[in-house]
Amino acid sequence: IEALRCNPNLADAYVFLGSKLSATETVVLSDGRLMTQRELYIEAVRCNRDLAVAYYNLGSALLVRETVTLADGRLLSKRDLYIEALRCNRYFAFAYSNLGNTLSGTETVTLSDGRVMGQRELYVEAVRCNRDFVLAYNNLGRILADNETVTLSDGRVMTKPQLLSVSKASPVAAQQREDCVCM
Repeated sequence: IEALRCNPNLADAYVFLGSKLSATETVVLSDGRLMTQRELYIEAVRCNRDLAVAYYNLGSALLVRETVTLADGRLLSKRDLYIEALRCNRYFAFAYSNLGNTLSGTETVTLSDGRVMGQRELYVEAVRCNRDFVLAYNNLGRILADNETVTLSDGRVMTKPQLLSVSKASPVAAQQREDCVCM
């Protein structure tokens, strides 16, 4: 709060403060504004349109079919927010994984760089960006048929049981959260 008093356009401070609130909590800023978690993330985007974590955290705060209106008037869905996060940072493994979670079956999304991806491609990309991201392995394993394999970007060919065992065997699995990235 003190950082925002000194610089009310400090996007990272809005993200950090938002990450400390639950969906139902509010905070009073030094200028008297009462803000929710979502409003803090929206303000972070207003201050810095290229801050991936602000879009990501705002997307994570929304329900699947919810939308949010940004300060510039854009109406964005959870999916749109993850796509924006990837526009800002194309190596954001959590955003690829969460974007994949918004899709079902054969649905695809077009990223801002023109790539068209389905769940499988998004989860493979999440693993490419972060080889230790056990939740991405788990997500990929969940969508494969029992007799199906997938070739990862590093050339590893993995089966559904292998992908799912990565997530069960990893000591960092319990430490990884996809719902909020703190600064």
